[in-house]
Formats: sequence, structure tokens, C-alpha cells
Amino acid sequence: MNANQIVRRALTHLADGHVFADVADQDVPPPWIVYQAAGGKIDVDLAGRPFAKFRMRVQISVWHSTPHGRSSLIRQVVRALISPAVGAVPLGAPADVYEQNTGLHGARLDVSIWSEL
Repeated sequence: MNANQIVRRALTHLADGHVFADVADQDVPPPWIVYQAAGGKIDVDLAGRPFAKFRMRVQISVWHSTPHGRSSLIRQVVRALISPAVGAVPLGAPADVYEQNTGLHGARLDVSIWSEL
């Protein structure tokens, strides 16, 4: 299973199921979660062949109408992703953001997760 599938499966029960790859659907009201691949590290053996799995960096963004809702949602995301069943490793702590045009409160978090090549 690749990292995007793992992340989607781990988060689909949050934000009323509003979990999207790359960008949220246009008419979906908050809250929602967006995830996307943001690089990673592919290791190769001595013969130059890649291993079957690699560490993918995935950026998770949550959006909510209130600061409290945003903070609660990003904490739920962290707990879901670091669970033993998923095994993601946070790369730092969540960073808050405010989108002035929409009035939405967001938070971003990068995680590293094993993914099939």
C-alpha cells in the first residue's frame, strides 16, 4: 500500500469524512483535511536497485471555521497517524495558518511514512 492510501485510510473517519488528496472539493463546508506527497527518501542497495519501500514525506493540512476546531482536528490527525497501525513519524510540530480571504483556520503537519515504491 502506498503512503497516500495509508493516510486516507487512517484519516477518513475524521472531519465528517472530508478527506482529500491535493485539494478539497469546491463546495465542501469545513472542516476538511487535505494531504499530499511532499518528497521523501528512496534508498538503493549496492547494485543500485531501490528497496521495495521508502520513506515518503506527506504534508497534512486541516481547515476549520474556528481556532479551537482547528487545534482539536490537528490533534486527532496526529493521534491517528502515529498509532502503531499506521506508524507515521511527525517531522516537527503542527504549524497554524489563517486564510484571510476565507476566514478559515488551518494547521499543517509533515509526517514520514513507509510507502511501497
